[in-house]
Amino acid sequence: MNVQYLSNEKGGKIAAVVPIKDWEKMQEQLKLTDLDFWETLPNHVKDGINKAQKQSSYGDTKTHDEVTEKYSKYL
Repeated sequence: MNVQYLSNEKGGKIAAVVPIKDWEKMQEQLKLTDLDFWETLPNHVKDGINKAQKQSSYGDTKTHDEVTEKYSKYL
């Protein structure tokens, strides 16, 4: 498989490009599992993910440092 990589301005890989025939083969292989990960999650987990995505879209987020500081007492 001939894979090409896209990189950011710092040289870090951010995406991979594969030939379409290889992509189609991967898609077919994934269909064989017949599992949708989302559908296997409990409803309370889905609710939490949906809530987090909504908060994020409104800019209501915390930095890693803020979260670490708040919860470090539990570690």
